[in-house]
Amino acid sequence: MTALLQQFLSEARDGLQGIGERLIELEAAPADSALMNELFRLVHTLKGNAGLFELPEVSRVLHAAEDLMVAVRDGARGFDVALADRLLAAMDFVSLLLDELEADGGSGGAVHAATSAALAQSLRALIGAPAADADADAIAAADAPAVAGPALAAQAAAALLAVPPALLQAWRARSADAAPLSWVCYAPEPECFFKGEDPLYHVLQSPEVLWQRVQAGQPWPPLGQLDAYRCVLRFEFVSAAPRAALDAHFRYVPEQIGVLALTPAMLAPAHQSAAPAAPAAPAPSPKAAIAAAICAAQLGVLAAPDSGAGLAGRLRATATTLAGCLRSMDRRARLPALAAALAAALAADSAAPLHDWLLTELAPADPAEPVEVSAAASEAEPGPAQNRRHDDTGAGAVTTLKVDQEKIDRLMNLIGEMVVAKNSLPYLAARAESVFGVRELAREIKSQYAVINRIAEEMQDAIMQVRMMPVSFVFQRFPRLVRDLSRKLGKEVRLVLEGEHTEADKNIIEALADPLIHIVRNSLDHGLESPAERQAAGKSGSGLLLIRAAQEGGRVLIDISDDGRGIDPERIRRRALERGLIDDGQYARLSDREAVNLVFAAGFSTAEVVSDLSGRGVGMDVVRSAVEQVHGTVELDSTVGQGTRLRLSLPLSMALSHVMIIEAGGQIFGVPMDIVVETVRLPRTAIHTLKHSRTAVLRERVVPLRSLDELLVLGSPPRANAYDELATLVIRVNGEPVGVLIDDFRDVAGIILKPMGGILGGLPGYSGSALLGDGAVLMVLNLKELL
Repeated sequence: MTALLQQFLSEARDGLQGIGERLIELEAAPADSALMNELFRLVHTLKGNAGLFELPEVSRVLHAAEDLMVAVRDGARGFDVALADRLLAAMDFVSLLLDELEADGGSGGAVHAATSAALAQSLRALIGAPAADADADAIAAADAPAVAGPALAAQAAAALLAVPPALLQAWRARSADAAPLSWVCYAPEPECFFKGEDPLYHVLQSPEVLWQRVQAGQPWPPLGQLDAYRCVLRFEFVSAAPRAALDAHFRYVPEQIGVLALTPAMLAPAHQSAAPAAPAAPAPSPKAAIAAAICAAQLGVLAAPDSGAGLAGRLRATATTLAGCLRSMDRRARLPALAAALAAALAADSAAPLHDWLLTELAPADPAEPVEVSAAASEAEPGPAQNRRHDDTGAGAVTTLKVDQEKIDRLMNLIGEMVVAKNSLPYLAARAESVFGVRELAREIKSQYAVINRIAEEMQDAIMQVRMMPVSFVFQRFPRLVRDLSRKLGKEVRLVLEGEHTEADKNIIEALADPLIHIVRNSLDHGLESPAERQAAGKSGSGLLLIRAAQEGGRVLIDISDDGRGIDPERIRRRALERGLIDDGQYARLSDREAVNLVFAAGFSTAEVVSDLSGRGVGMDVVRSAVEQVHGTVELDSTVGQGTRLRLSLPLSMALSHVMIIEAGGQIFGVPMDIVVETVRLPRTAIHTLKHSRTAVLRERVVPLRSLDELLVLGSPPRANAYDELATLVIRVNGEPVGVLIDDFRDVAGIILKPMGGILGGLPGYSGSALLGDGAVLMVLNLKELL
């Protein structure tokens, strides 16, 4: 894929997103001319960019969309929901084509030609535009191939009468043994020449043509009224090519063709009772047949009565055109017949000089005849250098640079290696002083370490800023999602987005997409009521869905709240009991808050009916798992009759992690700081056993205690210090404090966390590993999984 195409795809997706946003905004403010102008500009730009590539399906749909918006902008048609639906569907289709284009590596395909034609026609139908031709009903409104109407079948039957019976018999036998033949009718638009189309060349290049003819689609006007720049011809031919090949060949003009599969019954000779015909002469080649048909059509024009004084000049021009056609097709042997036909059509006294001139004019050309190229024409075509935008003054310089994600990731990896190398300097200083006794050298190493540390931290922060992106990258999907789902559910929903400019690491933002979409779908399906239910409960008919993002410390907080029916804890208890998630004792002991949080249990769902929105057993546990994979947490609060709020708390970045280094069983481990609540040293006398589990009272709250030795099977119980105190690391798991007994605390360090691969990647108790400054490998624990 070329760099230009990659840039086009990137900009096209941005443009499609902007188009969707403007359309939804126009639904709320249909009279906003500024929004309409912006929408028109986006579509016009996208259509122009698509014109640089071989994307006829994209250009066709965008051109029709542009025509429709011109009608709305000029007041010929009002903006309404039906129009927005049609335009959004058109943009979804364009997005599908772009996705396929990228997947094909830039090759593209013609499988959607009929769909694009039908979609373009449906857009123009909103402004009362007529069909492109009489066979427009032959275009289906789906990915299915064009459907032949009765008119097309009648045309085929009439055309087959002109085919010799022997040839029909041969075609019939061929269709019975192989794929059926196709009859194609190509009726170019009258103004096709002004679109850069060449119908004759298009037909000459048609695949596997067995027979063809050309006719005038309407009676020829008098020669004096003939418009040479208006195409009135209709091409008909029989082809053995597959339907896909025909669709691909005519992909630029699918609305101008009709295709009919010829069955053996249709190919039966029309004169079965007639005497056996003489052996048919060899069928003329396609080019010869078309040349003869064009000559016959032109002779019909010449034979029409015309007493105008300019007849001779028009005859000369016509003959010149025919001369060029026949010469290019290497059919000079037909020139005498053409001259004879002209002589028969005109008076002898005027035809004789024309006959002689024609033969002279059509004499074979010298093969070495040079081809002249107009200098003016070559200058008019801007080359690549002319297309570049020059700005010697520096005004309007580019301030935004798009960089591949891989390059940023590579820089981040290099910074990680620099951090590891930098952290080795304090160890070198300590060895220089303690092992070699060179205190001055140790002092200089520490001094240089401070300088390198400052530079590395600034570089790390700069690269982190490059990786940061606003949450609007995810939020921008919700207006369309809420609009479509609320209409499908018959609900009225007002979406409010706040804090769209809050930034986080790109990987965090991308990981947010699926969980947030799942939460929004749940809120629309389960949380918000129908207008009738809301009014019966004393609420407004329109529900509120609020999505807010904010940055607090080193974390990003995202709240999704609604003013719907809330979550009934009693219903959750009953459903959990039915599914075996809790027993009768737990059913009685669970508080309302604990019951509500059962929605995070795997496979839990309250939907009674399976639909495309819910009821498939894929519940909020998917959301929690996705958030925890990026070291985030989920909190749920709900009040019956008032609404529900979910809060996602996520780190700003996953590239740099802060961990507390602890010691247990003679080994060191890392614990993510975002789950650490505090560190304490508990006297053995403060530890109690309740139902075979150790506990302690901290901050007037009973906290369960677990030994890291037991969790990891280290074989070494926690060691107490000189005062018979056990080091206890208090962490928070699902909102509850848990104490982990260890040997000792070390320090807090910033590390580049690397995920483990291979067999080790399947160990759920570890988040990853990191290199310390002395070269040691630090295993970072996933205590939530261990507990």
